[in-house]
Amino acid sequence: MKKTILLFLFLLIGITFTKAQSVADTLINHCYTIDGTYQIQVVNSRNQPLIPTNLNQIVISNRDKNEVKYVKLGTEVRLKILPLTEINKSNFTPLPKIGYVSE
Repeated sequence: MKKTILLFLFLLIGITFTKAQSVADTLINHCYTIDGTYQIQVVNSRNQPLIPTNLNQIVISNRDKNEVKYVKLGTEVRLKILPLTEINKSNFTPLPKIGYVSE
């Protein structure tokens, strides 16, 4: 009986690890598909910005077809999101992940 329970626990741990690894791989791949299409901008400061864990979700939900969007992430930090028309241009140049802006 103890061997059966132990075997069941090992199988459960293996399945859980495989599922977690699959989710992590999906998130990493998704992150690379949107890299360069947004920029975290630090305004009037040289501080290192805090990056929210749901950044990809914020980018996707705020992206517009034609207009550049800016989403405020803090008092000194905003997110610049490029429109689909800009991203789909043949001469599209990806943005650096972080930019320092003076206004």
